[in-house]
Parts: sequence; C-alpha cells; structure tokens
Amino acid sequence: MRISNQEMLAPSDIPYNLVPPHRTKVVEYTTPTTRDQRKNLIKEANWSACNLPSEYIFVNMCTDSGTSAMSDRQWSAMWLADESYFYSKSWYPLNDALQTYTGMKYTIPSHQGRSGEAILYELFVKEGDIVPSNCHFTTTRAHCYYNGAIPEDITCKEYFDDNDQSWFKGNIDTEALKKLFIEQGDKIGLVELVVPNNLCAGQPVSMKNIREVREIIDKYKKRDVIFSLDIARISENAWIIKKFEEGYGYKSSLEIVNEMCSYADVVHMSAKKAGLVNMGGFVALNDQTVYQKLQPKLIRIDGFTTYGGLSGRDMEALAVGILEGVNDYYLEDRQRQCDIFANACKSRGVSVFDPACTLGVWILADKCLPHIPKAQGPGTALAVQAYIEGGVGLTSMDSLHRGREDKDDPTNTAKIQLAPYELIRCAIPRRAYNDDHFEWVAESLAKAMSWGEMIPGYRRMDIDRPAIEARDIGLRAFFDEYEPMHEHP
Repeated sequence: MRISNQEMLAPSDIPYNLVPPHRTKVVEYTTPTTRDQRKNLIKEANWSACNLPSEYIFVNMCTDSGTSAMSDRQWSAMWLADESYFYSKSWYPLNDALQTYTGMKYTIPSHQGRSGEAILYELFVKEGDIVPSNCHFTTTRAHCYYNGAIPEDITCKEYFDDNDQSWFKGNIDTEALKKLFIEQGDKIGLVELVVPNNLCAGQPVSMKNIREVREIIDKYKKRDVIFSLDIARISENAWIIKKFEEGYGYKSSLEIVNEMCSYADVVHMSAKKAGLVNMGGFVALNDQTVYQKLQPKLIRIDGFTTYGGLSGRDMEALAVGILEGVNDYYLEDRQRQCDIFANACKSRGVSVFDPACTLGVWILADKCLPHIPKAQGPGTALAVQAYIEGGVGLTSMDSLHRGREDKDDPTNTAKIQLAPYELIRCAIPRRAYNDDHFEWVAESLAKAMSWGEMIPGYRRMDIDRPAIEARDIGLRAFFDEYEPMHEHP
C-alpha cells in the first residue's frame, strides 16, 4: 500500500536539510565520453549543449522542464489510467488535485504550459496592448508579440544591485507598475507575474508583492484587467516565502501556494517543473464565464476539456506529482541541493548570483571570464568550455542569447539590448542527481575558467535563415546559431 500525502508529511526528527526524504529504486546509465569526443560533439552541435543528443551529456542541467525523476507512487498511478476521450476516469483525480493545489474552482488541463498560455493570451491580450510583468519568460513574450502586444518588463530595482542580498529580487517594481497604469492603463488588459522569476536568476517573488499588484490593479485599472500568475515553479517560491517572509514560517508550502493563487484571476503552469512529470500543464481560475470562453480555444489547440492533449497516464502521474512537489520535506531537500551546488561553485572561485533559491543556480559568467565583452557571449563561451571539460550541459542566458528586443523595433537584431547580467542557468532537475554530481559540475566550471583568456568570445553564424516574422520574434532565443571567434582550448 503506497504512502499517502499525509503520511509523507508526518512529524519527524530526521534532518531533511541534510539528507533526502527519498531513496533510489531505478538508475539510468550514462554514455561515457572523452574530452576529445566532447570537443568534436559540441562543435557538431553548433556550440550549444541544448543541441546535443542528450545521451552525450553526463550531467544535464540545461533545463528542469520534464526532467524530474517520477516516484513509485506516480508510476503505479499510471497503471490506473483511462484513455477515454470524454471524461475519462483519470480526469477526476487530476481535477481534485489541481483544485487542492490552487484553491481554484475550475481547472483546464493542457499538454504543456505554453499551450495554456496561448489560450489565455488569445482571449485577454489585444493588438496594441501593453502587458507588464516582473520579467516575461521567452514563450510568454512570444505570445505577446504574436497577439500584437508589447511585453513590458519592470523587474524590481533590487535585482539590479550586485550587493543586495535580499530574498525577493524577483518582485515586480510596484511603483513603476502603478505609474504605468496611471499613464497607459487603457492599454493594459493583463498583468503577468512569473513566480519565481525564471529569467531573472530564478529569484522569488514575495507574498507582499503579489498582494500589492492585486491592489494596484483594483485601484488603477481603466478597463477589465486579468491578473495572471505563471506558477510553473510556485512550490519552490512558496518554500522561500515560508523560510524568509515574516508571518509564514508556521504555514505549509501548500497553504502558501493557495494564498498566492487567491490574489490572481487565473494561473497557468507548465507542470513539467513543479508538477514532477515529464509532460503536462494546466490553467486554473474561479470565473465560470471566463472558463467557458477558454473551453473552445482549448479544444481547437489541445483537445477536449477533460484531457487537454494529455494521455490518461500523464493525468494520473500529474495528479500524484503536483502534491508531491509541494511537500515541505521534499522542498527542504531541494534547497539543500541548491545550497550544496552554490557553495561548491563559490569554493572553487566560480561566481554565483546570490541568493541561490531552490530552482537552480545562476553563474555570473562575465565575472568568470572578464576578458570576453558582454556582446560576445561570456556565458555562451563558459558553458561550451564546461561541457568540453566535464560533459555538463548548461544553458547560456547572456546578452548574446537573451538580450532584449527593442520594444519599438523588435525585429531589428542590430538593436538587441545587453542583458543586465551575463548568466548561465544551471537548472536542477528534481530528484534526478545526487550531491556528487553537483560537485562535478562545479569542478567542470572551475576547470573551464582555468583556461582564462584562451577561451574565445562568440559571434553570430552566417546562416541562411529566413527572417523571423514579427509575431514570432519572441522565440529568437531558441535558435543557437553562434560560433567561437577562435578554437576552444
């Protein structure tokens, strides 16, 4: 008989900040490689670990999306799956779990997060709109451009201060948001908060900030406005609120997630992250009329409203995983792994964005390779060299890959703005790696840094690719087409 959600949180004196709350039952073997092989492999993959066949990546931290290890409870639940098109038996446990997780009445499954975003932005975002956010994720920016709107990132000032050590540097700048509503509120129909703020070094958002956004919308709106939360990693954000925001230490992470969602009109999730599944997503809300308006859009894109493009097996796995992923013991262990990795980097002289917050660790690549100008991709260069040294897969989020489009002339790549930080995202797949793996990634980064000025800067490849349409420009970052200015050592 499998352990229940309640039993998983039974009182314990075992220190889950020191040891994991689970044990390993299945292992996956990796493909051995040599340094010479890896140097050739990364060259053939256009100098990007994201383009590599995954079998050649020893520790893959390119993304935390769909890369989690599922539990025995999830695998066993999948055997109960019903693949009926209409109202399958697997819909009911999923709906119950999502209602418990979000505290919302209506839930809409989708095959992944961006398809849930698509129907929301189709309904609420109009041509000429401004969509403010703490920092739009790549696909969310793409949905803005696709619908003829302008994504407006107004990240809080604390994020841009190297010396600030506060825990909620992913907040939206509420004064700037208020000013935007006062001056251009007639153009705002949706406000998006990403919790935590993925593209801003995974920094969390405070409950106070979410409340203030709700208050600003209600006080200053000039038309109907939807407050939307991107909750792909909200469980991990809730853990930081529990640990570091006054008044929340006695609450469970699930209770905190419920409160965060209570301030929003709608939430959407790529469940491949905090849902601990390989595929899936959902939208949740309380307004019946909006729910009914979204239903035909979902059917057109993903399928009927009780499966949303998911197999019954996916729904059963998510019904279990969504509540496992908000378990306090699990989240405590996840923060433990982040701290281990961040400290392993620091002890080797690898600069890290502080604080490291549950989602992953971001490397400050320009401080690691100060000889490479921001426009020449120090994050890109360091990530490539780290793969050569240790077979680790990392994602560059530097100016070369993630510089912002000029909002008045977004298709003009000559006007790409430099990023505030030259970052590498080291995403931590959930329950997939042990502590020694993170020591190895830190060691690989340190070995890469040791080559110093021998590591080359990068430039755009001369590739005959048709220009990206204006409505698709937000997806520019997904095409890794950069090359080194000279050979890697």
